[in-house]
Amino acid sequence: MLKLLIVILLSMLLSSSVMTPVHPSSSPMTRPVQSRPLAVAPEDPSVNLYAVNPSQGLFRSAVLESGQQHRTFGWSGSADISTAPQLYYKDVNGDGVREAVVIITRASGTGVELQELHIVDAQTMEEYAVESAADAVSRRVQSLVELRDRSQQVHIAVTIDGATTHTMDAKASAFYDDPAQFTKQLDFSSVVMYDAEQTSVRATVSGSVSPSEFVGDLKLKYVYEHGRFQVGPIEFEASSPF
Repeated sequence: MLKLLIVILLSMLLSSSVMTPVHPSSSPMTRPVQSRPLAVAPEDPSVNLYAVNPSQGLFRSAVLESGQQHRTFGWSGSADISTAPQLYYKDVNGDGVREAVVIITRASGTGVELQELHIVDAQTMEEYAVESAADAVSRRVQSLVELRDRSQQVHIAVTIDGATTHTMDAKASAFYDDPAQFTKQLDFSSVVMYDAEQTSVRATVSGSVSPSEFVGDLKLKYVYEHGRFQVGPIEFEASSPF
């Protein structure tokens, strides 16, 4: 009788273990591993960003904390002091409630500065859809670089949304690099930077004719429409002396 009772109890335990679902450990509420935050929002010290297991100056996931709310995101970037993430806590969509704005540096070096933008609802910890500046530039901006007057003059034209907004006809002597080696279009892939110090989110995308020769910047302003952040107006500003 005792053996039968033991068999019945074991059978009940085994069946209950099979019926109980096993939840994954990678919960969106994972606690930060790093004790000191990578960034603290200047507007509210309770809004922080932590790196999870940073290694060799990089992190591959991060925890965003807003008061008692926190969530792990699969963001990756630099954890070095000079290129650490920027964090803001302000109303950037005009609904009267502040959002967490995270700017992460993905690459930094000579002639290269690539950043990534994330905007999160600080109450629900859900991330908004955000159009990347690089995608907007690729879709809406065209340019032309050509040598004229027996290569003594460099003609540059920038077209935004189908309208030519800026032209430059600089002398070849104004350039550091050899104009004969210039690209046929401006290269906007090396410098993409974001800024959220004002009430609106902005981006700067620099255009170059060679790896070390930048001739101007695209200035992008974000707008919030239909539940997502997308690039609105784009303007081009030539660098001095161009």
